[in-house]
This record gives sequence, C-alpha cells and structure tokens, in this order.
Amino acid sequence: VMAVSALVYALSFLLIRALSRYRELAADRAAALLTAKPSALASALTKVSGDVARIPTQDLRTAQAFNAFFFTPALGPGTAVANLFSTHPSLERRIVARAEFSAELGEPGSRTP
Repeated sequence: VMAVSALVYALSFLLIRALSRYRELAADRAAALLTAKPSALASALTKVSGDVARIPTQDLRTAQAFNAFFFTPALGPGTAVANLFSTHPSLERRIVARAEFSAELGEPGSRTP
C-alpha cells in the first residue's frame, strides 16, 4: 500500500506540473488571440522575465562574505529534469509557441526570434 501510494503521489505531482505548464501556454495563446498581436506578447514576456531576473533574492550585503561557498545548482533552468518539475514553461518555449500561433494567424514577421 505504501509503494502504491508513493507511486500515485509521484505520478500526480508530475501530472499537476505538466497541467500547469499546459495552462500557461493556453493562457499565452488566449492572450495572443484576444490582442491579435502575438509579437507584442513575446516582447512583454521578454521584458518581464528580464526584469524579474535582475531582482536579487537575498540581501547582497550579507551574501558577499559567502561568495566562496556559492555553487552552480545541479538543476539549471535548461535541463530536462528542471523542465519536468517546473510549473511554467521556459521563456524560449513560450516564444516558440507564440511564433507558431502567429504563423497560424498569418501575422507578418512570424518567424521565431
């Protein structure tokens, strides 16, 4: 019973993550359809993700003393395992999906950036 419970939990965990990524892509598609400007959506996604990446997650005054102990995380943002556990698709995946939808709409300049 414990093994089956653990298996069901692990499977449901991965399925919920996949559903979340799918819903993000569906929301991007709906936004592109509502605005009729998929390229504007891609531009906004790029701007927002760039601004969020610049915000420090900790007080930098205290982090400088521990620079020697910082290591690169094993699960970087581009690895397949990290994508499996992420709740949002990567920026690159969202822009590719935007370009595909843009091509469906026939928007000029619908090639991938």
